[in-house]
Amino acid sequence: MNKKILIILIVLAVIAGGFFYWWLNQPIEIEEPEEKSQPPTLFAKEDYKIEEREDGKYIVVEKVGLTAKVPEGWDIKIEGDDIPEPEYWVNLSSPDAEVKDILIKGCGISIMAGIAKENTEEVKNNINLIQENPDVKPEEISYIYKDYILKVVKISNYQALKWTAPEKSIIGQTLGVNIPIGEEKLISFDTLFPPEYKEKCSPIWEEFLKNIIIE
Repeated sequence: MNKKILIILIVLAVIAGGFFYWWLNQPIEIEEPEEKSQPPTLFAKEDYKIEEREDGKYIVVEKVGLTAKVPEGWDIKIEGDDIPEPEYWVNLSSPDAEVKDILIKGCGISIMAGIAKENTEEVKNNINLIQENPDVKPEEISYIYKDYILKVVKISNYQALKWTAPEKSIIGQTLGVNIPIGEEKLISFDTLFPPEYKEKCSPIWEEFLKNIIIE
């Protein structure tokens, strides 16, 4: 099975991460052979560090200057594989999380970082477009964002694209934040609120975003 598709299926099975689907399925323009586009590549397992500090656990990714505080008591799993090259991400889940193909109970957050030059440029362009035209419709930016809510926010002094997908009665609602770093690095966070868990998970998600540090 194609590795990119496999990664998508795994992430969806854990928290139905909407952004990861976006990340790996961006249309790539056809160019001359010598200018072929490079697909997005997540960082290796060793790039994601788990640090124990006095006030709790943190996920640290030095390649993008990221420090993210793990919600208290949550489980941490570094997921991915090494075929054909190492690509990993981090899944965080609350103690009451339950997965049956997708998260059906509890709360979860996914952290992904890697090299994605074209996607990084696109996120930057989308941020600029929204800032220049606050009334622009999400589907005018991309068909992927149809019926989404898009906002430009500041995460640790970095401009970021915050998105909220339409709520579905069966799976709930997915949300995420895409943060371009430099010219080719991209950080993404996404979450799923299962049905009846939005009230519980939403404050945790917002607090998680507030505690993010990017140096």
